[in-house]
Amino acid sequence: MAGAIKISDSLISRDKTVNGRKICEVHYHEEHELYYMQEGRTTYFIDDEIYGVEKGEFVFIPKEILHRTDSGDCKRNARILLNFPDSVFAGEGAGLYRELCAHPVVCVAKDKEAELEELFFKIEREYRQKDRYGELLMHSYILELLVQICRYRCERKTKVRESDQIIYEITAYIGENYSRDISLQKISRQFAISEIYLSRKFKAVTGIGLNRYITFVRISNAEKMLRDGGASVAEAARSCGYNDSNYFSTVFQKVKGVMPSYFVRGRERSFN
Repeated sequence: MAGAIKISDSLISRDKTVNGRKICEVHYHEEHELYYMQEGRTTYFIDDEIYGVEKGEFVFIPKEILHRTDSGDCKRNARILLNFPDSVFAGEGAGLYRELCAHPVVCVAKDKEAELEELFFKIEREYRQKDRYGELLMHSYILELLVQICRYRCERKTKVRESDQIIYEITAYIGENYSRDISLQKISRQFAISEIYLSRKFKAVTGIGLNRYITFVRISNAEKMLRDGGASVAEAARSCGYNDSNYFSTVFQKVKGVMPSYFVRGRERSFN
């Protein structure tokens, strides 16, 4: 994926930030990620959605999905990160994958947090064993962790800062209207705010420019159509706001690192 950084993955890691804003630029991983927010709060920008994540919440990010994070003005943050492969979702685990994709940020019941956090330590312990028995136990603990997260999910109460609410409304608007002719000028008119203010505020909250964000949303949805929806390159282009298929292919390659035809060929190979 050109324009995005690929992060090499270790199984489990921890990071902590004290008295400093931490920004992780747009990147992706070749394995799935699960974050657990132990302390503080962080804003996650996942594909074309924005989530405010607080202490005690889990974040699931599927592999190869563009994302970034920003701790903002939070003085102290601590989180655990788990990377794991597709094999965890094999067989009956496929249902878990669909559920986590539908609800990528999960708040669990307070009295279950310690139990779930303990599973991270069990996974890390078995990872250090470096033998096949450890791998089997590690796989089972990861699966148990994902099952329990879905089981104990509760209603999220995370609030968006009032001053940022307009940007969250705009990202929702873009997600619903990316197939139309939308731009900085048209969105500023729609929300009755100046182009200069919108441009600066959007970049301050999300970390990327509005036009670049629109492009990410369009290309991400085009990829889904090509990969899973059976669309042709021309159909995906038109459905995602591009009248010129050649220009669409150029933009797609710049964002994803491959031509859109790659996904069409991959779909054809899977049927042969």
